[in-house]
Amino acid sequence: MIHSVSELKEAGVKFKKRKTDRFWDVNLRMESQMPRLLIHDGTKSLFLNLIAFEQCHLDCTNDITSYVIFLDNLIDSPEDVKYLHYCGIIEHWLGNDAEVADLFNRLCQEVVFDVNDSYLSQLSQQINRYYDHRWNAWRATLRHKYFNNPWAIISFAAAVIL
Repeated sequence: MIHSVSELKEAGVKFKKRKTDRFWDVNLRMESQMPRLLIHDGTKSLFLNLIAFEQCHLDCTNDITSYVIFLDNLIDSPEDVKYLHYCGIIEHWLGNDAEVADLFNRLCQEVVFDVNDSYLSQLSQQINRYYDHRWNAWRATLRHKYFNNPWAIISFAAAVIL
């Protein structure tokens, strides 16, 4: 469905906290905007119950399942959780980032899901198209490695002018 946060960050995708009451309201406008998600001891059972409800009721949408699978794809490692926490998207009351990564990587193991029937499928396609353009990855690498502080940019500009 989508690449991990670490891979997307290397390709230049930025993540930003979005102010909304609906935690599943993910958006893409020059950066991936996601609402803040508080993760605590009851989060696993809450998501499992909501996913089971959606799976059992055919007239119900699969929005929660789509959102959890989207997060499962985004979060592969504790570093992904750490970056989303740094961006203000994830706040957790669990022991460490590895527990959060493990939580999302195990939530949807046995869930039957049609990716094309997801409200996030179009967003995932947009992000994957952005990820697949090599120019975006090269630009992000230049920005992260060589132009990560103002002095590097000023030095480069001075060298070009001289």
